[in-house]
Amino acid sequence: MAKLNPGDRFPDFTVTTQFEDNTSISKIAGGKPLMLVVLRYIGCPSCRYDVHMLQVNYEKFVEKGVQIAVVMQSTPESIRKSLADEPLSFPIICDPDYAIYNELEIRPAANREEMMGSEEVLAKFMKKREAIQELGYAHGEYEGIEEQLPAFFFMDAELNLTAAHYAKGIGDMPTAEEMLTDY
Repeated sequence: MAKLNPGDRFPDFTVTTQFEDNTSISKIAGGKPLMLVVLRYIGCPSCRYDVHMLQVNYEKFVEKGVQIAVVMQSTPESIRKSLADEPLSFPIICDPDYAIYNELEIRPAANREEMMGSEEVLAKFMKKREAIQELGYAHGEYEGIEEQLPAFFFMDAELNLTAAHYAKGIGDMPTAEEMLTDY
C-alpha cells in the first residue's frame, strides 16, 4: 500500500489494544470521526508525553464528537504496566511487529539528522522536551525502532481520511491542542 492521503479510505485493520484482542479500527471509532496518532513506544518520553496530553485533552475531543486512538510498537503488557498509574480513556493499538507501520509506509528516519528534522522542527521538539522534563518522564524500556517517525490520520465516521500527516522529524507533529483546533 502507498502512503495515505486525504480522500483515501483508511484500512479497517484487525488490531490488538492494551485491553482487547481482535478488534478493528471501525469498532474503535465507534461510528465517530477518529484521530489516530502513530508514535514509537511507551518507554519513549516524547511518546509518553503525547499520550498524556491526549488524555488531558480527551474530554475536549469527546465534546467535538471525535474518538482518539494511538498506535505504538509496544506490547499490550508493556502498555498496561507503564500506564498502571495513569489510566487512559482511549485505546492504544499495539503493533510490536510493525505491521501497520509497514502497511501505511510510516518509515523510520534514515539517520539522526533526519530524525531531528529541520531547525524549525527541532526547535518545536526542544520546547516539547522542556515540558517532558517538567513532568518527569524519563526513558523507559526500549521496545521499538528508535528512529521511528510519527504520523497521524484524521478520518470521518466511515474511515475516509480528511487529514494525513507523515512526520519529517521527531518534532513534526501537531500538539493535542493543535489537533483540536486544526482538524
